[in-house]
Amino acid sequence: MMRLGLWAAAMTLQPLVSTDVLEPSVQNEVDHALSLAPTNAPSVTLTGDYLATNGLNMTELALKLVSSQRADGRWMVGTNDVTRTARAILEHLAGWDLPEQKEEARF
Repeated sequence: MMRLGLWAAAMTLQPLVSTDVLEPSVQNEVDHALSLAPTNAPSVTLTGDYLATNGLNMTELALKLVSSQRADGRWMVGTNDVTRTARAILEHLAGWDLPEQKEEARF
């Protein structure tokens, strides 16, 4: 009876997953999206949450941006090209803006 209780408890426990750390499959999608995104996108000045990302955790934010990327590698909101902003957000989520990541990327 005790073994059955332990087995039932073990089966109901879920592993703890942090949504503030990108899992490898999401990281792979972010890296792929960044490889498609142009680096010479114009800057745009908009106010507010024009990418509708407020309140999302890192994983949700990464998935939202990756899935909203167009086939040409850009992100658009209406007629506004927001690629530079989306790219900056994804680079931050991927850790590309960290000094140690920039050092590794050079080699």
